[in-house]
Amino acid sequence: MNTFTYGAALALLVSTPVLAGDLVTPVMEQPVMMADQAPAPAWTGGYVGGNISYGFGSLDANDEAASFLSDEGFSDNLSEPDGVSAALRAGYDWQFGRGVFGLGAEYNFGSYDGDGEGILADSGVEVEIQDMATIFARGGYLVQDNFLAYGLLGYSKAKGEVSLDGDSLSEDLDGVTIGFGGEYMFTQNWTGYAEYSYTDFGDVDNTEGLLEADLQQIKFGVNYRF
Repeated sequence: MNTFTYGAALALLVSTPVLAGDLVTPVMEQPVMMADQAPAPAWTGGYVGGNISYGFGSLDANDEAASFLSDEGFSDNLSEPDGVSAALRAGYDWQFGRGVFGLGAEYNFGSYDGDGEGILADSGVEVEIQDMATIFARGGYLVQDNFLAYGLLGYSKAKGEVSLDGDSLSEDLDGVTIGFGGEYMFTQNWTGYAEYSYTDFGDVDNTEGLLEADLQQIKFGVNYRF
């Protein structure tokens, strides 16, 4: 009887590791840490759109003309054309991670108008900046996947016109445009934007450097992207 008892106990001890080896140890799944993902290139593609703008410019005397007006007690400012206008815009963007680079063009088919200022006040002179066309490059950063903050650099050309008693004289204006803005993507196809730009037309053609002009614009627009 004792021999049987000892034998059974020995067999139980020998088999215990084998039984223990058959037990399935539960595996704890570790949480998967997701690395930051770059946004999908939703901004790559072409677009067409338009904007409404408020513009305010300046026509000023320069060099000898400015000195003469100053000596006579007048400001060098001759006119401040302003007003509300509208433009059409088209372009193409490329997205690289959170960066966006694009090329575009805009045509403003309205005008900004002003009366004479300073020595020209109450003279009946009217000044217009009209038919402004701009080509530009822009670069920006996606603050959010659907919001782009950007800056732009371009070249603009417009027509400046001075009228008095039914007679008018027009000259070409051209210069560098700089600006900044933000564009928000409402859907994959529709975006809205707000933008500020400044154009330095420099010297007015055929005035021997005696006149210069510039223009600032605040724009609100929409684009259809495809």
